[in-house]
Amino acid sequence: MTEHEEYCVSIRDSYKMPDRTPAGYAVMLWAWNSHDETWRYAAIRNYLFADYNGSGRKALRQARRDARKLAGIFNYTNHDTNEEGMWQ
Repeated sequence: MTEHEEYCVSIRDSYKMPDRTPAGYAVMLWAWNSHDETWRYAAIRNYLFADYNGSGRKALRQARRDARKLAGIFNYTNHDTNEEGMWQ
């Protein structure tokens, strides 16, 4: 078994339903469940394009900035927009 930290953060695309229209980005906080040996969603914060004058770059920049701060404060792993390493 691979040792995992207790928490980590990542950034995902955020969509409007039902047509999956891109709406922004979401910083996700994940908690490791040792019973199931999998990551479980713990918290989310959305960064909507509309909040940044419709700019996807500004929304992503703010999401990355906040994910770095969160990971740094609590010493979590920051997977940014690539969650692939979480699931291995």
